[in-house]
Amino acid sequence: MEYMVTLDERGRIVLPVEVRRKLGIEGRRRVLLRVREDNVIEVIILSKLYDSVVKEFEDKFKDWREESHEASKLLSEIVGHGDH
Repeated sequence: MEYMVTLDERGRIVLPVEVRRKLGIEGRRRVLLRVREDNVIEVIILSKLYDSVVKEFEDKFKDWREESHEASKLLSEIVGHGDH
């Protein structure tokens, strides 16, 4: 898939609607531009990257509970002793 786009006087590029639809981009999005050694520009949609990182963390910590964490238990003990 290739598209000819125009750089405006402020250096902005508009992604064609077909590209945005294919990538699932709606509204304003932050992107990462990477310039490779061969002068090719890569565009990375950060929302997609964010979604994959969130999924990885959700999978890794799905059984983790705050109340089971050692620091939470210690804090609960300290706070509990302060009431007496």
